[in-house]
Amino acid sequence: MEEGADPEDPCRNLPVLETARLVLRRMEEGDAEDVFEYASDPAVAEHTSWAPHQSLEGSRAFAATQGRGTGCSWGIVHKADHKLIGACGIIRERAPYRAEINYVLSRKYWDQGYMTEAVRELIRFGYEVLGLNRIQARCKVENVASARVMEKAGMMFEGVLREYSFSKGRHLDLKMYSILRRDWTP
Repeated sequence: MEEGADPEDPCRNLPVLETARLVLRRMEEGDAEDVFEYASDPAVAEHTSWAPHQSLEGSRAFAATQGRGTGCSWGIVHKADHKLIGACGIIRERAPYRAEINYVLSRKYWDQGYMTEAVRELIRFGYEVLGLNRIQARCKVENVASARVMEKAGMMFEGVLREYSFSKGRHLDLKMYSILRRDWTP
């Protein structure tokens, strides 16, 4: 355990979360083939900060390091298929009571409501377990599908952060969304 890490921290002792169709659990090295399947897809990586995975070994290393940062990271498992289909997480910020969510999903599962379902569960966890007041998320301006996920999950569009990020050799405008505890309905 990292020096100074709280052994009671929910992100260190990551709970398994369940929705109607998904299980969110700690990613494992054995998930590498499923990770490689979605993370090597250029269409999936297009709106992320990382390049498509080039090897199974790279995906294995990625899966093994998930959950070793400043937040909570889950693999998203499709209950009916028993397959890892994506990842999501909550990154707590230095400002107390605020965090940012992130997510990625296999293209085979796009446009079926899975990511909205996972994001709603992250929001619930953020308020009920982590005691957050504000949860935010960002996406590239052109990523209409991600913006739609945030809106369906109850997040409000706050504006465009102009050239906020530098990724893959260019400056990017990002849309900022958030939801406050007082706006959230369990």
